[in-house]
Amino acid sequence: MLKLTALSPLLASPMLHDERSLVETARAGDGRAFRTLVEPHLRMLHRVAMRVCGDAALAEDIVQDTLVLCFQRLGDLREGSTLRAFMAGIAAKRAHTMGRSERRRKYREDASMAPALPSDPSQDLQASRTATTIRAALLAMPEKRREAALLRLDGGLSYREIAEVLDSTEGSTRVLVHKALAELRERLDGKIDKGRTT
Repeated sequence: MLKLTALSPLLASPMLHDERSLVETARAGDGRAFRTLVEPHLRMLHRVAMRVCGDAALAEDIVQDTLVLCFQRLGDLREGSTLRAFMAGIAAKRAHTMGRSERRRKYREDASMAPALPSDPSQDLQASRTATTIRAALLAMPEKRREAALLRLDGGLSYREIAEVLDSTEGSTRVLVHKALAELRERLDGKIDKGRTT
């Protein structure tokens, strides 16, 4: 599968038209228009994928899968919706599905294998534990809350954009994000203290 790092040079074409015009051109099958559309969103998609799966290689696969699905589903992009919100929603769902599948696979394959020692054991272990704690807290949340938190924190989406993705109102989305962040803080309370996990 083509990796994100390999795709980046292909995406370095200048914006020739506004987003809506490029979407219409991409819907007609123009790959260059699609590449121009998605380039500004690759880092955000990767952040969303990494938050869920915690694995750089898998995150790149998730981004690639998201790009393929996005291209196939461009016809589903509603008038007035932003491409960024559309893509972030697909990425969050794919990250959850592919991350869950990968965790199951790794559990079966690596149950008896000891982890390799990191280059700087104390810092790497601390960072890994923190990331694992945050990931576990997110995965324990109800799906809609988790998705709202991911789209707000890692996707950087506005409440209006999150509402588009979740097919909700902006007011309801504000409440959902507030509850998601409150639940995340509660789940992490006492588990992360000054950069250390328990």
